[in-house]
Amino acid sequence: MRVNSVFGYLLPSSPVVMQRRNEGMRIPAPEYSMRPPVDRVEFTSNSDVIENLIVKDLRNYHYYLKDMDRFSSNLKKLGHSISEYSFVENGITTYTIKNSSANSVIKIDIDEKKYKNIKPGFVLGKTGFYATLDVSEKNGDGYIIEVFDNSVFDNKNGLRVENKKLNSPSFTGKEEPTTTVNAYYKSEKTIKSIQRFFKLVNESPLFNSIEKSQKPYYEKFHPYILAGGFGSRIEALSYGREDNKPSTATPVKGMDLMHFSLLNLYQANLLPKSTDDVDFVIQDEANSAVGCVITTLGYKIKNNLDGVDLVKDGKSVLPKGKSVIILPSDNVIDINLPEVLDDYMNTKNAGMMIVGVPDYRCYGGLIRADENGKIKEFLYKPSMETIDENDDYLYKTDENGKKEYLLDKNGRKTALSNAFIYIINPEIIDTVANIYKNKIRNAYETLIWDKGGVKKPISREEYLKVIECLWDREIIPTLVEMSNQGKLKNKNGENLNVVVHRAMDTDYSDVGECSSYIATMKNLAKEDAYLNIPPSIKDEVRSNVSEHVIFNTDAKRSFYKLLGDGYVDGDIVVIPKD
Repeated sequence: MRVNSVFGYLLPSSPVVMQRRNEGMRIPAPEYSMRPPVDRVEFTSNSDVIENLIVKDLRNYHYYLKDMDRFSSNLKKLGHSISEYSFVENGITTYTIKNSSANSVIKIDIDEKKYKNIKPGFVLGKTGFYATLDVSEKNGDGYIIEVFDNSVFDNKNGLRVENKKLNSPSFTGKEEPTTTVNAYYKSEKTIKSIQRFFKLVNESPLFNSIEKSQKPYYEKFHPYILAGGFGSRIEALSYGREDNKPSTATPVKGMDLMHFSLLNLYQANLLPKSTDDVDFVIQDEANSAVGCVITTLGYKIKNNLDGVDLVKDGKSVLPKGKSVIILPSDNVIDINLPEVLDDYMNTKNAGMMIVGVPDYRCYGGLIRADENGKIKEFLYKPSMETIDENDDYLYKTDENGKKEYLLDKNGRKTALSNAFIYIINPEIIDTVANIYKNKIRNAYETLIWDKGGVKKPISREEYLKVIECLWDREIIPTLVEMSNQGKLKNKNGENLNVVVHRAMDTDYSDVGECSSYIATMKNLAKEDAYLNIPPSIKDEVRSNVSEHVIFNTDAKRSFYKLLGDGYVDGDIVVIPKD
């Protein structure tokens, strides 16, 4: 049945008809008066464009929507493919929500009298279509069960959730274009997350057995973590606490996603004593990875009728004379950071070092380097066809000269890929700023040319297009080119090089969306993966991760009581409620 609605919201002058399986009759839904949105349907972003729709309770799904223009064009398109209906039979209410564009259907069966403490709902967003059960406990606590694609929760006692993919797309081996906008979104969540990590360090027995390097790396290095991004592709996992992506919970009690980067610093003896020694740079604008770094140097992007420019109107918050270690907040990597720092210090004339890891896709960028580690070429998000059989795939040669390729755990050939961890010599910081200034100017000129050559103030959306992904796509390749041409210099006029640290025994994951989150947590639990992660952390992960269920909150007893004699299939994540 096609209903004239978007996301189940009623459009003006459009009566809703809910299909019921009651003697085959079509029964009009009760009339709804115009009223403000109820609290069970939420927007999930304070930005100009809403990327996810969260419905916490299907019982209160319908009402008029006044603010539909705030939705992204992509979400509007998805919304038009949503249809829903419900019916009651033998005391069980069945809610069915179909997403025709994704060939997916969610079906929730619930005994309303037996499970008054459970709200059935769903999430519609950038990366998927998920069912949710919001469970309230008698003591006031609770948790949220999320049921992902091709997964089932069935307790055999009047509660069943099935999220079925009707036609699963086949894997083509080619990357789809993606965009990441780094901004300090929900900055208070990032600050609280870092506070939680310091509390873990000081109070949790998990850290009692973790060894730290005794070298004073802090004398030469200053860590800089890019804890930005709206996290709209993973928000289904973080919305229970209304977190941002860095503060998304993990199976380790008290540990968030960002804490794995903090753990690297802790092991390298680079972690400050408390949050009082952490400088927080709060940004108002989505500004890309390089933009975040430039902001710390006192630069701001200005846009006007003459174009886009980079203007210095403040002081740098980075200490002078120290090399900057740039770390992401959404990667899980068991890097031996002290080994990387030693390699940097032992490499003569290093202008920048990029950590390279074996990866079959080279999602972060393909690194081509000579035998001494100097990078010859950096290719941003190459296609599989770009990787050369002879030159790029990692291999070793046996005594007979035969190549033995380095394979990942799925038997795929791997090449050297960017792991998004960089060390930058302070003597090239100004060079980076100048390159960035030229790139945003050129990008703006191209944008204006494409618009017919008419100069006028650019919109926020156009502004983001100008600056997005410049770090990987433009800045690094330009620095590599300058290095190879002898144009990257220190203050004494000596040539500096862009080099790679080959972290060959490293497991790495860029946790950009829910599917990669689930796969990463399952891999963390394996005996033969992420071997540099401390055993105490791996044991805690293992205790909360099973084949089908990942617990990000201490709700196992309640969850299995609810499940009863039923079963779980596919992937389910149990998340904190607040």
